[in-house]
Amino acid sequence: MEGYQEKIAALQEKGQLTAEIHSLLMEMLDEMAEMNRSNKALRRVILKGQSSSMSTRLRDALYE
Repeated sequence: MEGYQEKIAALQEKGQLTAEIHSLLMEMLDEMAEMNRSNKALRRVILKGQSSSMSTRLRDALYE
């Protein structure tokens, strides 16, 4: 993400970005950051779900 921000800043300094393009790119970066956060949260939920089912399986195996 930081790499993209640096590239956008470099293009802006060179005057190669219009205000519209700059705002569009920043909006896209914000959405990418939000998707990253969402993906991490989903991965945590999935991992928690898997670990609880594993402990249930282990518990069931121990009861047998």
